[in-house]
Amino acid sequence: SLEAENLKNFQEDDVSKSRNNYVGKKVQPQQQNHSLLMHCIGTIVSPYTKRMGTPRQGALVPSGRGFIQLRIPVECIEGLELYSHAWVLFTFHANTDTPSANGAASNSFNKLNLSKTKIRPPRGNGIKVGMLATRSPHRPNNVGLSLVKIVRVDKKEKRLHLAALDLVNGTPVYDVKPCVPWDIPGHHDKVPLAVPTWVSQDDALQTVEFTTIARESLAKQVKDGKLAPLYTTKNGGTEGAIETIREVLAQDPRASNSNGPNKRGSKIIMTSSGAEADERSDSYKFLFCDVQVEFLVSNNGVEVLNVKKIDFDSDQYVDGIPVLLSGS
Repeated sequence: SLEAENLKNFQEDDVSKSRNNYVGKKVQPQQQNHSLLMHCIGTIVSPYTKRMGTPRQGALVPSGRGFIQLRIPVECIEGLELYSHAWVLFTFHANTDTPSANGAASNSFNKLNLSKTKIRPPRGNGIKVGMLATRSPHRPNNVGLSLVKIVRVDKKEKRLHLAALDLVNGTPVYDVKPCVPWDIPGHHDKVPLAVPTWVSQDDALQTVEFTTIARESLAKQVKDGKLAPLYTTKNGGTEGAIETIREVLAQDPRASNSNGPNKRGSKIIMTSSGAEADERSDSYKFLFCDVQVEFLVSNNGVEVLNVKKIDFDSDQYVDGIPVLLSGS
């Protein structure tokens, strides 16, 4: 009928006006870019002193220990211990391409980090993909999301103890959300998780062995409190640290973009007599708590050569990350 047609035209016109009013509405600059000011609710304490040596995904190093030192009332996380896992929202404070790291002007904090829109994933064999198609820490906004395992809540010390984490020591935390079944792809709709082949490939190194010197030195560092409070003589610290270091090294934490021969994926080829077949005999090092782990990668696997204490008092820090200058 004519009445019904007029009503339909009126409704469509009303919707059109509403849409146009919303799109054309003049807003203030601070509303237009939808900037968000967040406050830190806690800080990560983990054995991963620098980015190098930090797992690319927490689940790859399930024995890794850590906790969030809360800045908010502990009552805020009451009941969280009933969940097995949680999502942690944080900032990549150790990035070197952020305004706080390179000393840029304060107004740079209001700008997106789009200096590189495409990157080469470490395990992508040279391919370039959009930064949002990776888990790279270099993103438009300096924000990360990590899935961790909940171990326990320490109300007295205001700590949320975690395992299987991939967070650098000192990482600022902005939110914690419990993980529920509906977060798991396929739980409800039975559609399996799909990822590119370069993500799903298994390139873990098969063996990681400690020399006698390395094992004894690590035990001494644990006894001297160099891995406290995460790994101590009271919580099976030596064996716990060995397990975590093994899991870290199995993922080959060496730099993949190095121009030298001793980089991720390279190996020292050993002859049948045990002699090296080339000159790539330089060992590699990474920091774990307050010690330095020295290791070598060969076709036989990874060998941990030594574990030495580091004197951080004589070193400088950038955004809470030690820059080793002492040559320890």
